[in-house]
Amino acid sequence: MKVAVDQMKCGTIGICVKECPEVFRFQEGSKKAVAVLDEIPPRLHGKCREVARRCPNEAIVITE
Repeated sequence: MKVAVDQMKCGTIGICVKECPEVFRFQEGSKKAVAVLDEIPPRLHGKCREVARRCPNEAIVITE
């Protein structure tokens, strides 16, 4: 599983960064979120799906 943050949709709200800091971080300067792992470990799949669901801007893209 891989995740990415659509930079055009990211509204810097930070749900992903707060709820799943193992995968998401704020970019310095812009404060938009980015995924910091290339491949998501299976133990974090559920957490990533949950923050993607909760993102108000639908900025988190998941690929299997």
